[in-house]
Amino acid sequence: MNDQRSAQPQIGDNLAWGSLFVAVVSALVVLARTLEIAGCSGHCDYPTLETVARGFWMTDLIVFIVTTGVYFFTRSRLRLAWLLPAAGITITLIALLITNLVMNGALNLG
Repeated sequence: MNDQRSAQPQIGDNLAWGSLFVAVVSALVVLARTLEIAGCSGHCDYPTLETVARGFWMTDLIVFIVTTGVYFFTRSRLRLAWLLPAAGITITLIALLITNLVMNGALNLG
């Protein structure tokens, strides 16, 4: 019975590390996309690009801090606490997809 209890936090802990990895890599992907601005030569929507990039970075940071913090606070109290970092990963990937779509539109104006 103790083996099952020790296995649950391990899954959540691994997902928390995975959430950190996804947050960092997705932030770097958005940073790399902002480097495409150099090739725009005046036909991009610069305010939209800046807003969506900064908005994603703030969303990414807030989602990671909240889901991971709440997970580590509740992992010994809730059996399904591992769903919190899993939800953080999901939200981050959805935000990355939306950010990528908006950046595609803002980079291809003209």
